[in-house]
Amino acid sequence: MLSINQELVAIDEAIDEVAQSFLNLSLVAEYKEKKSDFLSDLELQERINEFQVLKEDFDSIKAFAPYRSDISQLRRQLFSRKREIDLNPKVIAYRQAEVALQEVLAKLTSSLTEVISTSIFVDTGLPLASHKPIHGKGRGGNIREKESDV
Repeated sequence: MLSINQELVAIDEAIDEVAQSFLNLSLVAEYKEKKSDFLSDLELQERINEFQVLKEDFDSIKAFAPYRSDISQLRRQLFSRKREIDLNPKVIAYRQAEVALQEVLAKLTSSLTEVISTSIFVDTGLPLASHKPIHGKGRGGNIREKESDV
């Protein structure tokens, strides 16, 4: 049973303070602005929807590739649409803002976990960050954090 005491209240207040401080960062405001620009561009959203339909169509016929002569043309068309979307300035700005925000979240998370234990690994999801190997199979191998082999 959880007992509510002054320490728990202090932790709760600290969490609220950290969250509010994070939301007040200029980086968060910039991210929200880039996301709004991205979502408000109706032409870009239409292109994305068309790409998704084209991808679904391609995925549905991919299994029949040996029997379809036009599959390479469809694949090229799919990649061309994807490249067109990826090179859109609003998409680029939005993704850069996402990665910048993710870096700040990763640093914050790492700082918080280091207070608890230095052996806790934080997978930041950043492309160039260190990654932990896949958990081994077997009983208990994927449940608890193991200390380094000594």
